[in-house]
Amino acid sequence: MNQNSYQISKLEMTITLITMIIGVGILTLPRALAAAVGTPDGWISIIISAVINMLIVYLIVKLHRNFPNLTFLQFICSSSLGKWIGKPLGIFFMVYFIFFLGFEARILSIVVKMYLLDRTPFEVTVLLIFLTTTYAVTKGVQGIIHLNLLFLPFLSAGVIILIIFNLPEAQFDVILPITAEGFTPILMGLQETIFSFAGVEILFFFLAFMKLKDMKAASFNVGIAIVTGIYVVIVLLSYTILSFESSEIIVFPLVSLAKEVELIEGVLERYDPLMITIWVMTIFNTMAIAHFLATKIVKDEFLKKTRVSTIAILITFLAFISTFIPNSLQETFMMGEYVAYLGLGLMIVSLLVGYLFVWFKTGSKKQGESEVI
Repeated sequence: MNQNSYQISKLEMTITLITMIIGVGILTLPRALAAAVGTPDGWISIIISAVINMLIVYLIVKLHRNFPNLTFLQFICSSSLGKWIGKPLGIFFMVYFIFFLGFEARILSIVVKMYLLDRTPFEVTVLLIFLTTTYAVTKGVQGIIHLNLLFLPFLSAGVIILIIFNLPEAQFDVILPITAEGFTPILMGLQETIFSFAGVEILFFFLAFMKLKDMKAASFNVGIAIVTGIYVVIVLLSYTILSFESSEIIVFPLVSLAKEVELIEGVLERYDPLMITIWVMTIFNTMAIAHFLATKIVKDEFLKKTRVSTIAILITFLAFISTFIPNSLQETFMMGEYVAYLGLGLMIVSLLVGYLFVWFKTGSKKQGESEVI
């Protein structure tokens, strides 16, 4: 993994951010939001969370401009004191990405078994997806980024078809009046919606592959805005087509929306299998990114002399175990919440530690220059 051999452009980073964030969240967000908010105003919670995440993206980019060509952990570990903080942070990030992998793989296997391959055991589906992501990781950052570019047109086409063919059936009067019960329910939905934007933390690592002049928070926030638009439309379509009450109990409202699509007769009778197939491509990209970053952390911080392929296989083994820790769908969703809490905590701690180190190093440098004069 020679991080100087390939540099990510602004567009590539924005697309990677979109792919990482959408993941599983788009499948379950309408249900989770309906349960948390209790009114159809959850779409407002999505917009507020998007603004918060845009601020976080701005802070990460501003921090990272102080140490171009280095990941956050490489910068922290560059001093003797920093190693005592950077190494434990690296372990927590590694654990986060491994359980992130496990959660995504478990949800993927459940969806595939429910809607596509009902006789295929969970273990077979999970093993196949992990073997594929392991192979992707061995192709390095360039391979991971190009996979995102390759699958984006399919994802875009799938979502656009879903929206266009459902829109005429939407009854938007069911979401009126807006904020009928005040802003308290909307604030209750912030927890669910903030977690739906999990994935922003990849910037702590991928910005090391970018040129300093390309590190623009505005570009990445365009990606956040696109994801926000997709989330808002999917949630509103779920409430106005499936009904708010149904969205609260349907496990995967996005799949139910796909079932409502009626394409031109004789061309394609059922759209939901195609939509699930497109979604599997997206979830594969998300998992490949998490698998790559877990492998990179181990390679950079702990096992520098070990081959990337060996580390990727080790991560696969650990992620496979984490996939089957939950015993039920409910426990799987709980695991997802814990993973999201860990990611949010790591992001906040990393920002605090990062800015403290930049402030300390800047102060030491100025003091040194003053003594020379």
